[in-house]
Amino acid sequence: MRFRRETSVQLTKLAAAVLAVVVAVQLARMPAANPPPPARQFDSPLPVLHGLALQVDRPTDLVRRYDKALQEIVALGANCVLISTSFYQEHAGSERIDYHADHTPRPAELRPLLERARSLGLRVVLMPKVLLASPRGNEWRGKIQPPDWEEWFAQYRRCILEMARAAAEARADVFMVGSELVTTERYTDEWRRIVREARQVFDGRLAYSANWDHYRDIEFWDDLDLIGMTTYYKLADQPDPSLETLVQSWQPIRKNILAWQRKKSRPLIFTEVGWCSQEGSAIEAWNYYRSRKTTPAALQEQKNLYLAFLQAWDDAPEVGGVIWWEWTIYQGGPADVGYTPRGKPAEEVLRDWFARHRKVAGEGAEPPALDRATAAGDGDDDD
Repeated sequence: MRFRRETSVQLTKLAAAVLAVVVAVQLARMPAANPPPPARQFDSPLPVLHGLALQVDRPTDLVRRYDKALQEIVALGANCVLISTSFYQEHAGSERIDYHADHTPRPAELRPLLERARSLGLRVVLMPKVLLASPRGNEWRGKIQPPDWEEWFAQYRRCILEMARAAAEARADVFMVGSELVTTERYTDEWRRIVREARQVFDGRLAYSANWDHYRDIEFWDDLDLIGMTTYYKLADQPDPSLETLVQSWQPIRKNILAWQRKKSRPLIFTEVGWCSQEGSAIEAWNYYRSRKTTPAALQEQKNLYLAFLQAWDDAPEVGGVIWWEWTIYQGGPADVGYTPRGKPAEEVLRDWFARHRKVAGEGAEPPALDRATAAGDGDDDD
């Protein structure tokens, strides 16, 4: 009896081993999971974009209003500007999207500004966004829940394609089909339709700007040419962290993003890299209301955050662009608490970084001089 039990056990083990071999052989013969489709090929390569974002929130006379800002971006040494403009809906539960009479330029008004940027030698990225005119509580565009999704997408598609045509007419380099619309991203077919129709009117690179904590859930990356994402990660537990702490905090984030990006075979473009000059920006980079005052420590924290990002990312060949958020001629200086580095220690970090990349690209370390005559004044003296 004991012999039979032992024999039975041995036969069972043998059968299991044989089955394992058979399964292994079958798996080896199975085709590998489909790789992502290759990125579209373009006639000319796009250089790595080193730029600044410029929010355009006036509806008319844009070249006069924003020319000084464009020239300052050139004088800093950037090779790119991201023009951000916004459509509006009333609140997160609305389904109507449209231009705002006081804040959104029509495509015909926007086009000359894009052309002006190109005439200054800048590469141009156009990124339309959706903003809420009357948000309820802490609503933002990542929480949109309209009563009729089909109608919302029809409205959005109309607006985005009008901007895509303006980008095409001005020969922009990159067009963002959306930005941080988290709750909409599960409607993959709708987004693929938007990308498909945008390609019919815009022949440059297409991208989408994902929220920093939601890029993995998007299923239409393969339809795009570039992977856009923001960078508002928590990098510290206390205000005024050391530069070493910030660099170390970036390491696991960098590792995870790059491991995921290699599966997508698309270059990364960081569409919003920025921190306010407020103590604690390393904790809540997205919270520009965290403090309403600035201090020498806050200015140093912003500078260290710039330095830490560059130490973590500047050697990554997977990165096709870094856009700093943001440049504005209406704020800046040591008393300003906003994102702009203008007139702050962080500005010198950018100036040195731009110069280094200009030299590597063979463009010389010195950018073109600022045209003082054209750039005179604030550009908005009648408001």
